[in-house]
Amino acid sequence: MLKNNLNKKINKPVRRPYSYRTNNKNMNKDLILPLVGGLLLGAMIMILWQFNARLNNVRAALVQLNEITTQNTNTVNGVVNFINQASGQNAEGGAPAVAPAVTQ
Repeated sequence: MLKNNLNKKINKPVRRPYSYRTNNKNMNKDLILPLVGGLLLGAMIMILWQFNARLNNVRAALVQLNEITTQNTNTVNGVVNFINQASGQNAEGGAPAVAPAVTQ
């Protein structure tokens, strides 16, 4: 009797006679296309969001660069005006002009 029980356990099939892929508990193939489409759409949204964030950073840097350039231009113009006033030249008259040579 003990030997008979041992043979039953040894000869017991490991798998059931039908394939485990045929049961209805697995995901339906109808759900794969919307899943792939959703993943692609989500990836595109994330890429565009990252692009927008980088664009905003560049825009902020350009605004700062424009402000600094304006400040530096005003400073340089002030220095040039000071030098012109100190040397006795004004912006209207400028340096005395040399008479052009007349050629015949």
